[in-house]
Amino acid sequence: MANPLYGSNKDDNFQDLQVITVDSAVLSAAGTVYAVMPWKCKVVAVYYAVNVALTTAKSTLTLKTAAGTCGGTHEIPDSSAVGAVGKLTPTSNNVIEEGASLEIENDDAPDTGQATLTIVVEAA
Repeated sequence: MANPLYGSNKDDNFQDLQVITVDSAVLSAAGTVYAVMPWKCKVVAVYYAVNVALTTAKSTLTLKTAAGTCGGTHEIPDSSAVGAVGKLTPTSNNVIEEGASLEIENDDAPDTGQATLTIVVEAA
């Protein structure tokens, strides 16, 4: 099948990658969301888009697999407005077995906040 982006707008950066999208738990309280992987894969990146403004404090995200934390913690900065975006790049423990889950924890920021997380994976 031909690449639908063939031509001047063609971008092969996502060739052989898949995307899984989940909504975070509310960032105003500690919470966890899980994304199950339908095949063995490596988490390449996690992008976020803020849906409810995070106005007074940052929110710390921790990505975890069965092997452990994926390269430390990552932050959604304070004063992140609706529509703010960012990228997290896991550096270790980022291979997930088929049927296993990626756990995404957030601490409790003392204000509101919520984000949509887009998980980019490649077959491992």
